[in-house]
Amino acid sequence: NDNNHGHGGKIVSQYAFQISLPPTLVPALLNYTFQLGITDKFRQFTTTSPIPHANANAPVDMHSRTAHTATNNHDNDNDNDRPTGQFHTFGTNRWYAQRPAQKWDSNMHWISPADERTHEEYLRVLFEGGFGDMLDEIGEALELDGLVAYHLTFLAVSTSNNGADGYLGGYTHHDTTATGGRVYNVIIPLLLEEDVGPELILVDDMTGERGGY
Repeated sequence: NDNNHGHGGKIVSQYAFQISLPPTLVPALLNYTFQLGITDKFRQFTTTSPIPHANANAPVDMHSRTAHTATNNHDNDNDNDRPTGQFHTFGTNRWYAQRPAQKWDSNMHWISPADERTHEEYLRVLFEGGFGDMLDEIGEALELDGLVAYHLTFLAVSTSNNGADGYLGGYTHHDTTATGGRVYNVIIPLLLEEDVGPELILVDDMTGERGGY
């Protein structure tokens, strides 16, 4: 078995897969974000007008930070990350923009639906772009009985600190653990830089191996 399946799919690790996208999906999402002004807002967030950190005026505890970094550069949603956020209206719908705590040394921001109406509109755009067909193939390949999208977001980042091993990103983040391959993040790249290093770093939590994409 050569680890390549279907339409250019690739097994990266036990619970990570690289798959091809429907040709209409990225254009549909880009058109949506451009029309609503989400892309322009991200440019502001990552350059001249970032969301202020919740702890921007607090002293940095370098001892705690060093200890945290030494623990496999690993982080999750159960500690006091203290992300900060703002409500925004794009089109006629309500969205919530956030950025992580200052310790992440990153200009990452994400914008998510703030109510059910916006969530449903986002889903409609995804499915009009062919996301449903892609989910069918994923579900069949993983032998799942059903699939649920429980959180949707757009995310932008252009700078991040250098980790101790030379990879960008001093911390790694996960949303869930120990699900037995039943919960996944589906990351769809929309706008990427040319002639740069990896823009996404994956860490295999079974082996600790890292890879850049």
